[in-house]
Amino acid sequence: MNYRLAILCVVVVLAGCGKEKPASTNPTAPAANTSDNKSAVANADFEQAAAPGEIPGWHFLQHAGAKSYDIGIDSKVVFAGHGSFWVKRTQPQVYGSLVQDLPLAGLVGKTVELSAMLKSGDVGADGWKLFINGYSPNGLVYSPGLTGSHDWQHDSVRLKITPFMQRLTIGVTLLDSGSAWVDNVEFHVVD
Repeated sequence: MNYRLAILCVVVVLAGCGKEKPASTNPTAPAANTSDNKSAVANADFEQAAAPGEIPGWHFLQHAGAKSYDIGIDSKVVFAGHGSFWVKRTQPQVYGSLVQDLPLAGLVGKTVELSAMLKSGDVGADGWKLFINGYSPNGLVYSPGLTGSHDWQHDSVRLKITPFMQRLTIGVTLLDSGSAWVDNVEFHVVD
C-alpha cells in the first residue's frame, strides 16, 4: 500500500470518530432497502443543487490544512441528467473525498457493491477512485479508478460486510492532482 493510501485509511477512520460538521447533510437520507437488494444513495445523480461548495446528501473531506480543492455540481460535464459532482485539487494535498454514510442494517454477511461513472482530467498517478469503508480490519477497499484524462467510464468496488463493522461510508476520492467528475452513483447488495 503506498504512503498516501495508508494515510487516507488512517484519516478516514479518525474522521469517523471526530465531531466535524459536514459541509452538507441530508437528515432524510433513505435507509437500506434489502428487500430488492438495493440501498438508495442520497443525491446519487447530483441533480439536487445547493449553494456553491455544498453537495446535498454528501460531505467533502480533505486530509488537513488550508482549503485545497474546488468542488461543486457541474451542469455542463454530465454523464446523464443535469449534474455531476466535480472536484479540482488547487494545491498539494494527500486526498480530497466526497463521502456519504449508509445504514448497515440488514447487510451483515452480504457483499455490497458501489459503482459509478467517473471522468478524469490530468489526474496524477495515485488516481480518482471509489471506495467503501467498513471501519474495521480489511474494511476499506478502493476501485481501480482513473488516472490521466479519460471520458466517462464505469468503475466499481465490492466489500463483504462483517459483524465487526459498526459504520459504513461510501465515497469517491482524489488522491493526486487534477480534476475529476462522478455521476450516477449506485450501491446495492450483490449476494
